[in-house]
Amino acid sequence: MDGRARPLAGTAPPEGERTIMKSRIDSSFETTAAAPASPLRIAVLGGDATNPTLILRIRSFMRGGAAVDAFTFRRRKYNVDYQPDWPNTHLGETVDRNYLRRLSRLARAAVRLSRHRARFRRVDAIYARQIDLLVLALFAKWVSGSRAKIVYEVEDIQAVYFRDDVVGALFRAIERWVLRRIDLLVPLSPGFLRGFYEPVLAYGGPSFVLENKIQPGERRGLATPAGRVWEEITDRWVIGWFGTLRCPKSMALLERIAERLGPKVEIYTRGYPTETGLDAYMRIVDRHPNWVHDGEYSIPDDLETMYGRVHFSWCLDMLDEHGNSQLLRACRVYQGGYYGAVPLVMAGTEMDRWLGEAGVGHAFAPPYADAIADFLEEMDPARYRAERQDIMARRDALFLEDGRETRALLDAIRAL
Repeated sequence: MDGRARPLAGTAPPEGERTIMKSRIDSSFETTAAAPASPLRIAVLGGDATNPTLILRIRSFMRGGAAVDAFTFRRRKYNVDYQPDWPNTHLGETVDRNYLRRLSRLARAAVRLSRHRARFRRVDAIYARQIDLLVLALFAKWVSGSRAKIVYEVEDIQAVYFRDDVVGALFRAIERWVLRRIDLLVPLSPGFLRGFYEPVLAYGGPSFVLENKIQPGERRGLATPAGRVWEEITDRWVIGWFGTLRCPKSMALLERIAERLGPKVEIYTRGYPTETGLDAYMRIVDRHPNWVHDGEYSIPDDLETMYGRVHFSWCLDMLDEHGNSQLLRACRVYQGGYYGAVPLVMAGTEMDRWLGEAGVGHAFAPPYADAIADFLEEMDPARYRAERQDIMARRDALFLEDGRETRALLDAIRAL
């Protein structure tokens, strides 16, 4: 692609895009079975009890009728005062992207899990997010003698798995070893299957793609005045970057766009910059009068206010540029798309492929900053309004998970 805007197709995504979410799962799982006599019992192992996606996953399981017993770590980066509203056992504190520092914490967590052997014997499935939690899940099953099925959710594929050295080979070998011991793989993007698990690890077992769509608890129905603030901003284009602000290259690109376009653009961010820390990030923000950072936010309460204030949602991710960033479907695509913000993505990625088939958003090739600045200078307000209206007309089909997909996943787990 040439870094220019993708033409707006104005048509719904092909049916094949929706059915891929049930890859390698028997078609009988695609419809919700009659309610069983007793609820499905699931032990969920999570890396951060304050993580919005983990919170939504557990709540969606509970709405789907499952009885959840959670065992979670905490990470002190945002939402630190949150207390789980489900049965939860605290496993200690852990850190991001540092497996060596996690080892001692994982060992202590294993000791804590061994004290709850009876609880693991009572569950039908152990649901683990990311590989270190999966190792703990396998340990809990072994030490308790549980007959529970092991379900492995993959939110991201860490950079170490794409390394072409001994360390990368070791981690891939470990991943292959654990994959032989699971009953169901749950990637949050079909790109993880197509780009890593099938071609690199030769995984051929059962899988169920569960996208990070907006869930019923986040839904707000028709747009309120807060969701239409963008209409009043006519002197500049507003780019919103929200969530875990973990991509230093995105920060640098947004700086260049802010410098080049000046008052014709506003960079609006909310969330926590995990890679740089808040102080270093604010030094970047404070250099630019057209960059506003409004701190942390709450899901779902603040989503409409955030995305209703911006024209475009920054969905470029270059943290693991040649690995995970190519394969993921970011949460902000679903959240922003549901509230009408037009997504900006990298050309050639999973998000480009998916949104391109739907005729939504704009994909850019390097040099990204210049391509996006050129695009903003040439964007016509009438054309923009037509794009946003098209997204809003199709947002349920593209970005909403109304509970059916979660119930289908629970059916798949029950059928194991």
